Amino acid sequence: MQASCLLELDMGSEERARTINRSLEMDNGDHARSWVEGPVLKVDCKAEGLMSLLRTIEDLMACLKVAEEITDVED
Repeated sequence: MQASCLLELDMGSEERARTINRSLEMDNGDHARSWVEGPVLKVDCKAEGLMSLLRTIEDLMACLKVAEEITDVED
């Protein structure tokens, strides 16, 4: 069973969303696609099954946390 999820994350500004997106794009691989619309970072995740999707989202959130912390330091 194919599972998918679209995350829409408000990063506060388009510049910050683009910076974080660049960090995430390196790890996206075939399981996720990310893009920016204004201050919103959008991530489309796909996986074979719900548990695999959950692991994909958990990995994404870990990468997102690091990227957010780095941009907080830069601000």
